[in-house]
Amino acid sequence: MRLRSIASAILIVVVLGFAALPVGAEPLAQGCEGLVNAGFEDGFSDRGAGEVTVANGWHPWWQDGPFQQDGFNRRPEYKPEDANRFGTRRIHSGTFAQKFFTTFSTHNAGFLQQVAVPVGSKVTFSIWVQVWSSTFYDVDSVKDPGNYRVYVGIDPTGGTDWSSGNIVWSEPQVQYNTWINLSVSTTAKAGTVTVYTRGQPEFRVQYNDSYWDDACLTLVRPAPTRTNTPKATNTPTDTATPENSPTPTDTLTLTPAPTPEVASLCARAILDANSNGAADAGEGSLPGVAFKFANPQGQPVESYTTTDQAEPHCFTTAQEGTYQLSVAVPEGYVATAADSWGVYLVPGKTVNLDFAAKYAPTPTPSWTPSPTNTFTPQPTNTPRPTRTPSFTPTPWPTDTPVPAGVAVARSINEASGIIVLAVGLLLIVGLRLFRPR
Repeated sequence: MRLRSIASAILIVVVLGFAALPVGAEPLAQGCEGLVNAGFEDGFSDRGAGEVTVANGWHPWWQDGPFQQDGFNRRPEYKPEDANRFGTRRIHSGTFAQKFFTTFSTHNAGFLQQVAVPVGSKVTFSIWVQVWSSTFYDVDSVKDPGNYRVYVGIDPTGGTDWSSGNIVWSEPQVQYNTWINLSVSTTAKAGTVTVYTRGQPEFRVQYNDSYWDDACLTLVRPAPTRTNTPKATNTPTDTATPENSPTPTDTLTLTPAPTPEVASLCARAILDANSNGAADAGEGSLPGVAFKFANPQGQPVESYTTTDQAEPHCFTTAQEGTYQLSVAVPEGYVATAADSWGVYLVPGKTVNLDFAAKYAPTPTPSWTPSPTNTFTPQPTNTPRPTRTPSFTPTPWPTDTPVPAGVAVARSINEASGIIVLAVGLLLIVGLRLFRPR
């Protein structure tokens, strides 16, 4: 009797427990589910460049331009943060975290992962992040930070275009040298959702770094739809009398092999009349733009040059991964938006991209004829003749001494001439004075 009472009590508790659950909803998962390498402890791999090393299961994305020559919107470096080398300052738990950063430049970048979920599920994505942004090398200080904003997002349609309007982003957070938890929720509109991380500094300071660890995805599955099925009614029918018929011959039917799914990256070139970097109503296509499609290893796969047709050109692949798409504009045009992308492609999915450029002709320089070089031969150096003096100096004659008597006579002779001249003048003056009147 005692055992029967205990069994009855247990049964009542179980029944009441089921009755307490919300109708049509499963309980929240204990812990995280669906994400691959959520703790970043299951290895890293290079993604086509030595500066892009990303945790397995995750895929990088970044905005590539414009104004990269000025240090804006550059591709960051992606590296594992290893506690064995750098300590646990930037590790939330375990040994590894994912970091990406730029130096003296800005970026708009992150990493993503696609997760299969039931359509209609309420999904919540969260992750821990720590930011260091500073003009000073001391990791314990933050001096003049670059307004580094961090977000998380979910694309409920499962797309892999970071610029898609389908993505639900969390509010931006700006905190430095401390761990913060970012979270966002939405309802899945397809059988796959894509979760995103995002870091976006505004200013080109020396250190713009972010560290990400311990991601989590939780979901509440949708309620099953209950339908009332009417009971079948037995209706008597006439029974046909079988007739003798020939035995059919077996026919071999060939079933075609299923066509493998492919991933598509569809791109078009837009003549950006208002220079806003987006495709607007009334803006036509731009011919002559050369697209280059490369695989995750950076090897060229396909090239395409646009025509005046408005339809996009689609590059296809059967392999999942992060592919590269770059463009070259025709002469006389400049890009008004990104001119290269790293796009994660999944078979069965399509990603659409628009490239925008505007007309900017190069000014034609005026032509000035160059002066004709006239060559004048230099004269041959002729040695100067030795200078020969043309005047031979004659020595000044030496005064010959004169006897004293001769000298006195010569002096009297010279004086007598003067006396005679003076007497003559006096006579003339006297005659004029004493002339009768």
